Amino acid sequence: MRSEKHGEHVARAFAVAVVLASVAPALAQAQCPDGSAPPCRSAAVAAPPPTSIAVLYFDNASPDSTDDYLAEGLTEAIIAQLGEVGRISVKSRSAVRRFRGANVPDPPVIGRTLGVAYLVTGSVQRADRALRVTIELAHTATGTRVWGDQFVGADDSLFALEDNIARRVAEGVAGRLLPTERRAVAAVRATRNPEAYEHFLRGNYGLAQRTSTGMARATADYRQAAALDSGFVSALARVGLAYALRLDWGWDATGAPPADSLLDRGMAAADEALRRDRSNSDAWLARGYLLEFRHPHTWDGVMAAFARAVSLDPRNAEAWHQMGDAASDMGDDSTAVTAWRRALAIDPGRPITLNAYASMVVPAEAGQLLDSALAVDPGFLMARLARADRRLRQGDSSGARRDLEASRCEGCAADMWPSWTAWHALALGSLGDTAAARVEAESVRARLRLAGGLSWRVGVSLALHYLQLGDSATALDLLGRISPRGVKLWSLVTGDLSSGFYPVAPSRRFRRIVSDATPPWLPPEAEIFDLPTSPTMQALWAGTYTGLYGRARIYARQDRLIVALEGQEVGGLLYQGGNTFVASWDHGIRVAFGAGNIPVARFTVTRRKRVVTYRRVE
Repeated sequence: MRSEKHGEHVARAFAVAVVLASVAPALAQAQCPDGSAPPCRSAAVAAPPPTSIAVLYFDNASPDSTDDYLAEGLTEAIIAQLGEVGRISVKSRSAVRRFRGANVPDPPVIGRTLGVAYLVTGSVQRADRALRVTIELAHTATGTRVWGDQFVGADDSLFALEDNIARRVAEGVAGRLLPTERRAVAAVRATRNPEAYEHFLRGNYGLAQRTSTGMARATADYRQAAALDSGFVSALARVGLAYALRLDWGWDATGAPPADSLLDRGMAAADEALRRDRSNSDAWLARGYLLEFRHPHTWDGVMAAFARAVSLDPRNAEAWHQMGDAASDMGDDSTAVTAWRRALAIDPGRPITLNAYASMVVPAEAGQLLDSALAVDPGFLMARLARADRRLRQGDSSGARRDLEASRCEGCAADMWPSWTAWHALALGSLGDTAAARVEAESVRARLRLAGGLSWRVGVSLALHYLQLGDSATALDLLGRISPRGVKLWSLVTGDLSSGFYPVAPSRRFRRIVSDATPPWLPPEAEIFDLPTSPTMQALWAGTYTGLYGRARIYARQDRLIVALEGQEVGGLLYQGGNTFVASWDHGIRVAFGAGNIPVARFTVTRRKRVVTYRRVE
């Protein structure tokens, strides 16, 4: 049975590999917010491309603050439409998101930071069923105003306003547009119903808030949009996506509908969207995400759905990101890295993707990626905690403490507080501040004490905290409450965090939790043997290799072959059968070597069977 399941998993992985291979020729190198390729380094100041532009988020000048969604939606629509003109290089919405609010720098500073020649600013005002949009285009080098104008239209003329503004801006940057460019800048509408479109923009605004309240509002607005236009499949697909996010982040653990109800509603929306249009990328994205909760132990259909989403729309950055997350959890580094790089090529400033990608690279590069994520969004607590952990591992306790102080969840939404505070407590304990860590952890437990199951986002971090304190009983109780037990939990307890569970690893109760979470398609662990060395083997293997985790060197010492990664010795080369050779370091991370019957061509790096190619360079 296990071999049959494993065969099915290999077949699914092959299907995903085919999709990745089919889009690989079109993949651009992922970029940092400053336009350079990751890792994000400081670049020398150079003149920006002459037709490069950034559109800053428009201000809401309406008396009603609930019109914020309109200013944000209009901005993002114009960014997307300008991106359809090949001669114009436009910064993504993530790259410009940091430049909003009261303390926006002068145009020359923004121009140097983003590497653009032009800057668009504006405001949106709704009054008496009319829309007034004020736009200004400026040279970033000097801050000189190129032109400005007011665009006025009826309350239901948002489509025409978007097209007119995007065309005028494009002409101000690139000159007279060709007929094909004029057609490209006029957006292809998913709906022609103005009221449905407004509800869709409201939904997008709520989705971006990443809170249960925002998600609930987004779900209602997307449903209303789909009801007003039965052909508006993207709105229905995003109903499913909103439910998946609510399930993933555990926002509804304290009083909203039960998880089964959320899952059923989300699956119904995604399936109905696919019934109406099998070619909708967002619908496949929602389905793949929801299948993680429908089949938590096997993730049946998850990767196939994400692969379908990115094949239908190769510019769907969210689908690429979710594919990367799923591949990482399933132990496939190759697919994860490819998918995250693709998401960053589309949207270079995505903080969530920069943070995920940082987990796959050597520490120096990880620091640069996390710095980039926080430059885009200084309030991104996940990256702040990740950087604190990285700094602590490198001995920079003062830097780690600064990040921890900045990542307190005191001002975040109530439904996000438990998970953020639990991880913060764990980080405080690692820093040695056990008294403060205990206070935070106990406050989380007190709030969740009456709940039955726990999200992995809360349960794992709390369990690791109590293991730091030597309280194995409480840790096991918390782990036992985590629901569901499946791929996500297995990934956490056997992956990078596995060393934290060593105190309870021999426990029968812990082994049962891990067994319950272990996917049926996971191949059995092969026994590892000492590798007999000879002059011939030493000649085959000795050399320098390069790959995802940095440079590795293999050299002979007496009768053994030794592996060093980035100058740090990681152990002797061992044999695992077939053409696989391993060197273990850092609590189970492994370097595995092998390529057909000639193992000198390359070696691969694996973490729980993860595979990334390394190649000989010397």
